Amino acid sequence: MKKFIVFISILILSINVYAEDVDKVAQTGIKMLDVGAGARACGMGEAFTVIGQDASALFYNPAGIGELDSRFDLSVGATRWIADINYLYAAVAYKAGTVGSFGLSVIAPDYGEILGTKVDESHPDGFVRTGLIDPESYCVGVAYAREFTDKFTVGGQVKYVYQHLGSSEVEAVGEVYDTLLSKNEVSSMVYDFGLMFYPGFKSFAFGMSVRNFSPRVKFEQNGFETPLTFTLGIGLDLMDFLGDYPDYSFNIGAEMLHPRDWQEQYHLGGEFGIRNMIFLRAGYKFRYSQEGLNAGVGISYGGIRIDYSYSEFELFDMINRVSVGMAF
Repeated sequence: MKKFIVFISILILSINVYAEDVDKVAQTGIKMLDVGAGARACGMGEAFTVIGQDASALFYNPAGIGELDSRFDLSVGATRWIADINYLYAAVAYKAGTVGSFGLSVIAPDYGEILGTKVDESHPDGFVRTGLIDPESYCVGVAYAREFTDKFTVGGQVKYVYQHLGSSEVEAVGEVYDTLLSKNEVSSMVYDFGLMFYPGFKSFAFGMSVRNFSPRVKFEQNGFETPLTFTLGIGLDLMDFLGDYPDYSFNIGAEMLHPRDWQEQYHLGGEFGIRNMIFLRAGYKFRYSQEGLNAGVGISYGGIRIDYSYSEFELFDMINRVSVGMAF
């Protein structure tokens, strides 16, 4: 226990030291890894590091699948993002008894058709159209988590991410002018790690996750890093303090995030459950340039879950998410 507290203290101190440089905008790429997945999590403002204990936890804290209430859990959904981009995702988790839990996650954005252009100073518009391009991205992850005791769970995930933004022609200047074909693609292995700890005070829990850790990758001539994010969170069921109300739950989550390419951010969210069937959610994301209020609803019956959430996006349309889950 003492070693664990010392470890967390060192981690928090290292994050605070790392946080001194706040001028970090536009330092990462493959930003699809930053888009929230799961209507339940996003309805709570993504305050999900401790709350998530189903397959969708793979997108926030892989340790969460170590505490599955069922043998098998599946979650699929879609996010209607800005600029008519659709994010499709799926996650499945299987609890293999004392061996631990295994998981598989997939993220597949659909960018739609995009009109390609090329600079041409001889043209009145300064450019010419080159036809449609079809960008492609996906991320596939394999995870493992284990509940070592009733107080301590650890999990990790290895992900392969690929992004292709369409081929383009580049003029190379040497002894003679030449035209080269640039593929504009990049791939990398990405790693997640997380833990959950219950100190023994009612349902209070502490969680930590490190998401999107990777070596530096290179997109043609420009190098960058994936959106590494450190998260520290706490969670509890407020009904533990209000008396004996077995038909109700009120899960609260609060967390601090340290992203590689932004200042410190904070998530606060709650989920009020009625007879484990109807759920009302709300959350707020602090110190974001565009995002803020989030809300959502959910229905669960017979092992089937249906969730919806919306998120405000100040300069763009409202973000809508829908997900469906199954557990048995």
